[in-house]
Amino acid sequence: MIYMKFSLTEMEQEILEYLWNSRSWTSGAEFWKLLNDRGRECKRQTVNTYLSRMADKGLLIRDGKKYMYAYNREEFDSEKADELLHSMYGGTIKNFVAALTGGNKIGKEEADELKQYLDSLK
Repeated sequence: MIYMKFSLTEMEQEILEYLWNSRSWTSGAEFWKLLNDRGRECKRQTVNTYLSRMADKGLLIRDGKKYMYAYNREEFDSEKADELLHSMYGGTIKNFVAALTGGNKIGKEEADELKQYLDSLK
């Protein structure tokens, strides 16, 4: 099984979404209250376990009892895409596009747009 640092559980996604939107350091107790207020009905230890694991994976920064995201949303999306590209497609966009199209041809207009975009990255 391939370890995917940027592949998140529903709870981890909810924690990151909250931090990205609030942009404020948040404690485990505050997360516990927030998640329970949202109908999650989870124990404090469960929340603390998620936070600790996310910090261990490098997704969160810990300062005492408070947590903050280590990557903003754009950085996270970029790192997740890079991780996916390398773990599943040998690190090449060509392999990704081949898998995406299933070996089928794409239209000329779409191919031209893709070429133009790729040229802009040089």
